[in-house]
Amino acid sequence: MDMTSERVERIIAIDHIIRRITWQGQKQALQTLARPEIMMTMPQMVTLFAIRSANKCRMSELAEVTQQSAGTLTGIVDRLIEEGLVQRVRDAEDRRVVQVALTPVGQEKMRRVEQLRYDDMTRMLKHFSMEQIQQLENLLNQFLDGIEEWHEEMASRHVRYPSNHLISNRERPEIVHSHHENGEHALTREVSGNLS
Repeated sequence: MDMTSERVERIIAIDHIIRRITWQGQKQALQTLARPEIMMTMPQMVTLFAIRSANKCRMSELAEVTQQSAGTLTGIVDRLIEEGLVQRVRDAEDRRVVQVALTPVGQEKMRRVEQLRYDDMTRMLKHFSMEQIQQLENLLNQFLDGIEEWHEEMASRHVRYPSNHLISNRERPEIVHSHHENGEHALTREVSGNLS
């Protein structure tokens, strides 16, 4: 087998592994959210992570980051408010502007989810040495760089993605982070793998 053929076979094998990891990760995430102390849907959890990472944000900003329609997002946020996890707050600089933020109960819920995720990951990696964990992290980051480079290339070609899909980035607790550009508040997408 020449090097080209072997590379093709290895790439195909990696693609299959990634699909299996994605599928198993989604199942594991849903099992986490279905636990009695959590009891949430995936869209609700994605929304909570986005709100927490931004500290507080407008619904229009939240809809853009989570790639949810305004109608769908309103329903999700209303339910989170009913459960005491999210609250509506007035903008300090413009009282006409309404933003959403986590309540203390919502923040505690996020901490609980992250602890469960850490416990699960610890069990999954229990047979890995520290060196192997570091190697895995480095390889995944290198692979992620390739994904981001591909997305940038597609964006430069004006390729659009379906609005109901969340495009994920690095595995982190945060979905987005807030920053300031030219003195104005902005939200940037920096998502975790959708808990998967």
